[in-house]
Amino acid sequence: MKQIVVFFYVFCISSFLAAQTPLSLSSCEELFLNKNLYLLAEEFNITKAEANVIQAKLWENPYFSTELNAINPQDNRLFDVGANGQKGFAIEQLIYLGGKKKNEVAFARINVAIRQAEFNDLLRQLRYQLRVSYFAIFYDYIAIATLEKQISNLDSLLSAYTIQAAKNNVSFKDVVRLQSLYLNLKNSKSDLMQEIFEEEKKLAILLSQNEKVTLTPLAEELSQYQKQLTTTSDELIKIASENRPDLLIHELSVEASQTNLRLQKALAIPNVTVGANYDQRGGAFQNQINLTLGIPLPILNRNQGNIKVTDAELQQSNTQKELHKLLVNQEVMVAYNKHKDAYENHLFITKNANPAFEEIFNSVTLNFQKRNIGIMEFTDFVESYNETVIQYNKIQKQLTNACEEINHSTNSTIF
Repeated sequence: MKQIVVFFYVFCISSFLAAQTPLSLSSCEELFLNKNLYLLAEEFNITKAEANVIQAKLWENPYFSTELNAINPQDNRLFDVGANGQKGFAIEQLIYLGGKKKNEVAFARINVAIRQAEFNDLLRQLRYQLRVSYFAIFYDYIAIATLEKQISNLDSLLSAYTIQAAKNNVSFKDVVRLQSLYLNLKNSKSDLMQEIFEEEKKLAILLSQNEKVTLTPLAEELSQYQKQLTTTSDELIKIASENRPDLLIHELSVEASQTNLRLQKALAIPNVTVGANYDQRGGAFQNQINLTLGIPLPILNRNQGNIKVTDAELQQSNTQKELHKLLVNQEVMVAYNKHKDAYENHLFITKNANPAFEEIFNSVTLNFQKRNIGIMEFTDFVESYNETVIQYNKIQKQLTNACEEINHSTNSTIF
């Protein structure tokens, strides 16, 4: 029965949109990975973070200065910088102490890992939206195809009954009843189309496509969602804890806070400035060469405030990490329960589905045309048939969404 249902869906949607290029789920995802602008933009954040690592490794440039005579009042000369004049040169280099540069580079590298995890989490979110929109459009178009067929049949019946009513062969009440049913079907179609338009807009942005595409999943892609979930909720939580990039972001945030705290403590340690200078005649000796050393005295500013702020940020990061872990566990549990409920509904409709459902509809329509059944019985049947088809596809869509929630919440391919 499951295989029959799967092939029925593929056939319906292919027939309804045969004029357009079909796009399977795998093809759609490939297009998404190659063209999605959100992902392309997010990649630049990784590039910027990698550039910050390069910058963090760099030391301060040496500082060069010179002193040249401007006025020699003794000999009444300007710019006396010759052999008997005065000039001096100096060069200085800042030397980092206390592991500042090491911690700065480590902090920058952690930020690269955070940006990569953020990219993966964005990919997880967008792929989930892609699949939900993909199957929402697919199943809604199946319902639209059914409604279109009913509307077409009713259109012919309504035209015929209008002519017969003018000849007093049938009651105008029957015409009004058919018109009411016709309008109900048109409204149902309109409601579905509004939902489709919204999902198609989301899909177009995800695929960076202006042209409309036909969504035709392969039979094996559809059947993947029909299988029973054998993984327990505890196993799913364990998978999520190992795979979720947003959990990794919080772990890296804690690591970044720890590294930043070490960096702030290192900043309290003074750096040393080492240099050398040459003085032609201004020192104690002719052509004097000196070694210079400089160090700030950590009396007033020992970076106390920044250390305290960073320590508070570390505690905050640890708290946020534990909170997010709890949220993820609950998200997995909700996805698990949703799938359980959706799969039970799917089993029920699959077990009780009538493979000759469409033949029954055609038979009832034919009997109504032959006046073997009355208008009330016919319209009641069409309304029930319409509601059944819509609910049937809704349950299938709910099952697909539930499967995707399992994939999304664990960041793995369970289905």
